[in-house]
Amino acid sequence: MFAALVAKYLFIAGTIPFILLGTLHWLFTFLDMKKPTRFAPRDDVVRIGMQATTMRLTNRTSMWKAWMGFHHSHSIGAIFFGLIFLILAVQDFGALVNNTVLMRLATVVPLIYLWVAVRFWFRTPIIGIAISAACFIASFLLTL
Repeated sequence: MFAALVAKYLFIAGTIPFILLGTLHWLFTFLDMKKPTRFAPRDDVVRIGMQATTMRLTNRTSMWKAWMGFHHSHSIGAIFFGLIFLILAVQDFGALVNNTVLMRLATVVPLIYLWVAVRFWFRTPIIGIAISAACFIASFLLTL
């Protein structure tokens, strides 16, 4: 009983970094649409070049628009992942635990994000995602 309760709260805690970091990322991206300062290159010439250059895949969008679109969709994905699992855990953690696929996804997805963060990003998302992954893994292990 105690282990199940700890597992539930660890699982819920694991959702929080995705929701918070995803929301902050989306806010920064939204603000960059007006005044590019956060996810824009430090060298403004690069941003101007991104705005003037299309992708090889299609000439229907610029690299800058694709860049902004990536950041928006990335944010939405992180928020959605966190919120869906938060709702599932709060509403019926027992049913979630009994769904092997969802429990494994909740454990594997943060590990993939962690790999991406370590490989391509910077300290803040690495720390947040590592905390999330540790919470999900601990919760998963407590439910075995």
